[in-house]
Amino acid sequence: MNLPKRKISMRFVSFLCIVIYYTTALKNVNTFKMDDRQLSENGEEIENWEDPLKLRILTLGGSVTWGAGIDERTNAYPFLLAIDHDHIVTNVGIRATGSDYPAQCISSMLRNKEADESSPYDPDEPFDVITFEFSINGMQGFPLLIERLRERYPDALFIYIDMFSLMTPNGAFDSRESRELVKKHGGLVYRFGNTGDATAEFNFREDIDRSNPTEEVRKLFANDKHHASSDGHRVTSEKIIEIIDSHEYPSDPKLGSWLGGDSCTSWYENGETPLQIVEGGEMKEWDEKNHKFGIEVNQQDGLIVKYNHDGENEAALNLQYMTKAVYKADPYSSKYPPVLITTKQSEEEIREAKTEAKTDQSGLVRLDVLKVVENAKGWAYLTGLHNKRAMWPFHVTEVSNVGSVKPGLNFIYIFPLEERPNPFRVTATIVCEACTKLGWTDDIFWQKSSWL
Repeated sequence: MNLPKRKISMRFVSFLCIVIYYTTALKNVNTFKMDDRQLSENGEEIENWEDPLKLRILTLGGSVTWGAGIDERTNAYPFLLAIDHDHIVTNVGIRATGSDYPAQCISSMLRNKEADESSPYDPDEPFDVITFEFSINGMQGFPLLIERLRERYPDALFIYIDMFSLMTPNGAFDSRESRELVKKHGGLVYRFGNTGDATAEFNFREDIDRSNPTEEVRKLFANDKHHASSDGHRVTSEKIIEIIDSHEYPSDPKLGSWLGGDSCTSWYENGETPLQIVEGGEMKEWDEKNHKFGIEVNQQDGLIVKYNHDGENEAALNLQYMTKAVYKADPYSSKYPPVLITTKQSEEEIREAKTEAKTDQSGLVRLDVLKVVENAKGWAYLTGLHNKRAMWPFHVTEVSNVGSVKPGLNFIYIFPLEERPNPFRVTATIVCEACTKLGWTDDIFWQKSSWL
């Protein structure tokens, strides 16, 4: 008869023990969060407490920013800024690409992010922080990129991340003018390899023996000695956070204009293009391991594609394409052929141009692959090499002007002048109305970029 009472008593004792345990445990905790308020252990709200600042961050750069060279891309610094520090990060890093592409295509790149349901990007919300990482892949057009982003995001903090490599002959391009430009716009600089104060002066060429680095330095790099390792990314994210936390941000940041924006399409990473291939080429995943795509041009007959320009005015057309040479001193060691390119408004005209090129009647006169004596009227000549000789040994993209497109349907013809180990590979089309409005014609683009 007493058994049920005993069971009830044991349950009560167990419950009481649990209450005592958690009461004791909570007394050892200084604070806990409830309903977005910070409370002490006696339940009183702590004065002057604020939620950690959640910032909108845009990260631009090359392979390091994309997350190449490490086992998990989510260990790259843009992801760590979001995962470890709860910021809202939009990462538009592109492998094997310098600042020339985003300089002309930044609004298109962000429109693509807007269409991506997994992206946190909101076009109506200004970025609070924008980071740049272009010292390894090149800074052509960097002043244009800065000008366009400052026009659009007047209040954003600019941060330049000065990366370097243990593999390349010079470690990186000289970024002095890019760094100074960022500082001119109120920005700050973090120099990779610096483990002290985030903005301290640091020169890897003087402070590091790249041929025989210390173990501490070696751990900052992936196995390829070129990209940052997971440790390197962790240090980079921590230094960016140091900079971010030392800065004050307006409560209502302004959102400026794109000044007409741009119309760019890159299929380098997904193989998707609006171009219609008429003949002489195919979309191909030429690097299956790293999932890199390009439209490959037939080396005998060339390529004809259709391009629809939906703008109201004639606009300059630039193409992005792959480049690489075996030897920095030998232009004929290029893996890609030199080409002639023209644009026309009808298929009949483009086929006439094809016949002209194939029968050597374009008017082009060359001494060698680099030296042109007489240009072909109505044609653009590309050497198949990067415009910066220092980049010849690397398998990277380049951007060049190839003429202009008129409103409506256009035809583009690309004709290889020589056969090389790889077919000419096109990775993007670029039309930038904002560049023209800001005074950046094609000639000025390269003139202003000549110091990079």
